[in-house]
Amino acid sequence: MNAPVLTLTQALREPARPPLVEASDVATLIGEAERHRVLVLVGAALRAARTIDRWPPEFRRAFSVAERDAVALDCIRHRELTIVVAALDGAGVRALLFKGAALAQTHYAAPHLRCRTDTDLLIRAADLPGLERALDHLGYTPQHETTGDLVSYQRHYGKRDRHGVFHAIDVHWKVSNRHALADCLAFEELFVDRQALPAFGPSAFTVSTAHALLLALVHRAGHHPGSANLLWVWDLHALVTSMNDDELRLVADTIATRCLGRLASEGLALASAWFGTARLEGLVGVNAALAPDAGPTIASGSRAGVLRQDLRALSTWRERRQLVREHLFPPVSYIRGKYRARSALMVPALYAWRILSGAPRWLRRDGTG
Repeated sequence: MNAPVLTLTQALREPARPPLVEASDVATLIGEAERHRVLVLVGAALRAARTIDRWPPEFRRAFSVAERDAVALDCIRHRELTIVVAALDGAGVRALLFKGAALAQTHYAAPHLRCRTDTDLLIRAADLPGLERALDHLGYTPQHETTGDLVSYQRHYGKRDRHGVFHAIDVHWKVSNRHALADCLAFEELFVDRQALPAFGPSAFTVSTAHALLLALVHRAGHHPGSANLLWVWDLHALVTSMNDDELRLVADTIATRCLGRLASEGLALASAWFGTARLEGLVGVNAALAPDAGPTIASGSRAGVLRQDLRALSTWRERRQLVREHLFPPVSYIRGKYRARSALMVPALYAWRILSGAPRWLRRDGTG
């Protein structure tokens, strides 16, 4: 953890303490706060502690501008999401809001403090056609991406409104694209334990706090393994500190029965180290469930390495062959759209070009910070 990130972490953990920042480091500090998406969150914490005047004027100005923009953007997104939720309910689509949009309402002092770029929805796979019809009616279009039965369990939709704001909706029908984690939590069990989100209307629901914590751990481990993003670790801290002992024991039982100890322990250890998340101490069942050698791990690395992990998690050779085929040969519509090919005769050559030109990217190690 570099000095600017350490300063931001301390500001969230103990906002009353004097800042650890030199005048020459202010631009770097602001840049790190924006990269970790915590500029508004940190500024609001300092203001609530009445210590923001101790911070450099450049930081205070950056916070003020960012907060103004965040409030305006949240108001626009809030109205749009309320419309989307009502439309899905009218179409008979059962949906659960989760991740950023939901946590902003349930675990932050004000929703604009939880920076996000999209809205995540979890649905049943059978409801995907109905959801697409409802979103199409509202002006949303599918984003250009490869699809398949095994290559991805999510789709992205977006539209730009009259204010110029782009609304992105990320729809999931399994909780992770990583095959070792995709079925660790099913929609039906999450829906049974749902809780209302009245801010978005009477038909808006999210997952329970216990399930929100599990999903946050699964998302971080499955899609951003080893991530040191402050916002995601703060999410874990906020969720754990809001839970009672019974909820924590439910989390521990689920971790134990689904063999999620390795990924859960790594994420929660960061929350404890960075923000002093101490709610897990003293709960023997929780600590036993967090055994770091229990269950799958999703290591950071190249895309080829992730594919190897996915192949190991699949149970049959037929599924493994299908997953490789879907990666190598996405739908023709995707190829023609990506390369703007007017003639179908170009498609075989474009498949070959995609495989050859993409090979270096598949072998390159991805960053996870």
